[in-house]
Amino acid sequence: MDFMPLIPFLGVSIPESLIIYYMVLTILRKKESWLFVIALSLVTSLFSYIIRSIPIVFGIHSILQIILMIIFLNLFLKLSWRVAVVVIILTSVVLGLSEGIFVPFLAWFFSFDLQQVISDSWLRILFTLPHLLFLTALTHIFNQRQWRLPLISRLMEVNSGAVGGTERQFFSQTYLLVLCLVQILMLILLKISFYIYTSGVYPSLTLDTLVAISILVLMIAVLASIFVTSYLLKVTEREARLTTELHHIKEKHNLNLRLQVVRHDFYNHLTSIYGYLKAGHYMQAETYIQNLYTTIRHIHSLIKLDPPELAALLSVKQEEAKARGVDFHWEVNIEGSNLPLSPEELTHLVCNLLDNAMEAAKADCFPKVELTIVSSMMGLDLKVSNNGKPITQDVRNNIFTPGYTTKNKNQHSGLGLYIIKQITDRHNGHLELKEPENYPGVEFKLCIPWNN
Repeated sequence: MDFMPLIPFLGVSIPESLIIYYMVLTILRKKESWLFVIALSLVTSLFSYIIRSIPIVFGIHSILQIILMIIFLNLFLKLSWRVAVVVIILTSVVLGLSEGIFVPFLAWFFSFDLQQVISDSWLRILFTLPHLLFLTALTHIFNQRQWRLPLISRLMEVNSGAVGGTERQFFSQTYLLVLCLVQILMLILLKISFYIYTSGVYPSLTLDTLVAISILVLMIAVLASIFVTSYLLKVTEREARLTTELHHIKEKHNLNLRLQVVRHDFYNHLTSIYGYLKAGHYMQAETYIQNLYTTIRHIHSLIKLDPPELAALLSVKQEEAKARGVDFHWEVNIEGSNLPLSPEELTHLVCNLLDNAMEAAKADCFPKVELTIVSSMMGLDLKVSNNGKPITQDVRNNIFTPGYTTKNKNQHSGLGLYIIKQITDRHNGHLELKEPENYPGVEFKLCIPWNN
């Protein structure tokens, strides 16, 4: 057991507890009497002293103290567990960072060894006061200016039922913040553990214990980094999907606008045809009807497509290919309205594959892109081919890696083929990259089976 005298311990612990509760109340915009805050700080410090007196491995008492304060916030301030966890970890990180900066600096400035500071009770109290006073002044300014932390404010609104509709996304952001704060807190505790070990004040903090603490902290930091990276990747993927969906909505709007224009001009077309026939210009009337029939047949074939999102997409891609000088042909044969994947996922696949195909086909003097979508008893077969340059083996090995692109990184995110691979794997599909049968180039072939 690491013996710590009660009075020096309270001389450090009570001011720390006071500033933590003061920061919590300021962040949450809550009003409590100072007598209540002092009493709560005294109770917290006494419980912390009891915890530190228990013969446990060094470092566990710090975690138990944080858990204790979370419980106190829930019991006495009536905060939800989620809010209590976030604010206690946040304030603990701020307190740990300020202590980790101020105490070593003051020890260096006054030519004291850290071992002397930690070993001497009165020096510990004196060296603790500056950063607590700094945090008190900073919190007071924060309170007077009525600054607010947006995430904490929204967290309070969500728990009070004032915000709806985006709770899932907001809670994900909250958990991401907690992971980052936990990672910072672990590194702070590791730094403090090294200081204490080198001072030799606490006999229970042996080299084996320090190694165990270091391993635990590094493991938590690595896991937190993995979760943070995974979350950021999901956010980036979601952003790419939302951008694609917005593009599809605009395409659908353009298709509807074209239909309205055709309907509006139908009377004018009839008038022109009647004028040609009345004047006896039968050849001109026949040519006019043929051109009009070609346009209407093209639009009619798009209207018959199901789902309509796919029709809107193909309509825009047809115009885009025409503007780029790409010979674009498509064939869609979907029996019924059933699909093994959602219409949004289908348009994501088609849009990303067509964008890549048209970009790759520019390398040829006569760019060509073909799309085939056929449903069968096995599922849905999707094939997109172009006559661009073949893909080298080293590019094939990295082509589905998120963020990887051979194009201009300022204009392309490198997530198109990654999203295609994710959708295909999610539906237990098969993705094949090969060369087209009739000409040199690149062909992506997807097979999405029916859901069992």
